[in-house]
Amino acid sequence: MRPVTLKFASMRKWFSFFPGEYSRKFEQRLYQLVNEYKHAAVLTDKYPFYNGQAYLYHEFDFLAGFDALCVFDGDLEYLAESAASLNDWLLGYFSYDLKNDLEPDLLSENSDPIGFERFRFFQPRFMVRKSNESWQLGFQTDHDEMKDAERFLDVLRQIEIPDEELPAVRFESNVSRNEYLETVDKLKKHIHKGDIYEINYCIDFFAKKNNLNPGKVFSELVHVAPMPFAVLLRDNDSFLMGASPERYLRKRGARLISQPMKGTARRSSDNQDDYSVMKSLADSDKERAENIMIADLVRNDLSRVAARGTVKVEELCSVLPYPGVYQMISTVSAQMHSDANWLEPVKHSFPMGSMTGAPKIRAMELIDRYEKTSRSLYSGAVGYVTPELDYDFNVVIRSLLYNLRSGHLSYTVGSAITGMCNPEEEYEECLLKAERLRSLFTKDNVYDSFRG
Repeated sequence: MRPVTLKFASMRKWFSFFPGEYSRKFEQRLYQLVNEYKHAAVLTDKYPFYNGQAYLYHEFDFLAGFDALCVFDGDLEYLAESAASLNDWLLGYFSYDLKNDLEPDLLSENSDPIGFERFRFFQPRFMVRKSNESWQLGFQTDHDEMKDAERFLDVLRQIEIPDEELPAVRFESNVSRNEYLETVDKLKKHIHKGDIYEINYCIDFFAKKNNLNPGKVFSELVHVAPMPFAVLLRDNDSFLMGASPERYLRKRGARLISQPMKGTARRSSDNQDDYSVMKSLADSDKERAENIMIADLVRNDLSRVAARGTVKVEELCSVLPYPGVYQMISTVSAQMHSDANWLEPVKHSFPMGSMTGAPKIRAMELIDRYEKTSRSLYSGAVGYVTPELDYDFNVVIRSLLYNLRSGHLSYTVGSAITGMCNPEEEYEECLLKAERLRSLFTKDNVYDSFRG
């Protein structure tokens, strides 16, 4: 929706403060604060293995926004124009089905019990950020005074952190094991016919749980799965609690960076075995073929907004460690051409190729045909836009979605289907990716709905 009034001459004032306690405990209070506002977002980088190329793109440890001065949805062009005039931060998301607006021939008919919009961004009333143990709070000077910001901090410091354990939740699947294997066989027939080369096929696990505390869930999630693009997001009754390892798109000035992720292997607690796992993933012809195919798709997407000759593969098929898994990642860069506005790289590359397949449009058509549930915000992107119109967006994977009103709780997992893949192994990869999400709510390792 379009805001009633836009005050483009506003300024955000930042000041430093001391939390008065350990950062982790203070962050937990911020997670709980999300419950108090209809529009709120927490972005936090918990990646424990920074080195080399990975560290080049590290920006901050923590960035959060609470309450909305303006909300933007429904019209991408209006979002692009308004952000260019606003001179302030925006936090928000693009849902997977935004693809239907970007590609008019696409249509999705699956139901979405979570309720996220196609996209929505908000201008936060208050912002909190942390870098290198330094905390800052920002407020809009045309809306609040210093005393209002200090009152916000006082309220924040008094928020209680729940100490109860998360409730037990039994998830059901919308696809049985046999149905999964049969669908993968059908998709492989499409590949052998030449319809597609690769497709990301996903399955959904769901439960009903009223009175769930998303802030508590997120706190536990980032503890067991410390990832670089973790997000706690609220949009009215819809919540995202995510621990994503993957970057979709980063813009700094005219420079774009995308880091598609394809290729997953379970880590070992034994150092020698763990090295063997990493080397096996790095040397896998199948995993490399999947990753290279998607990296090439990203190159093609970015070339639509790039200056001639500037699209480059900075790294190809690098294997990086993450909690519990190794992931294969490529890094693609480009320089925007001078006529492109800040949002065009998103419009020409969304959804990200790692979550669709290739050729992209045909893969998305088959996803809509064979998947049973709307992906909602899964396979979408969450991030921020700076006053300078720079941004960084993640890929929404390894995430829980929750509707506060209905109690619907779900997570989605998927893998890349190629002509040479083994359906049983792809199924096991899906369960591996879901492991840490399930472990938050139950110690039971049996998927009842997959026994058939």
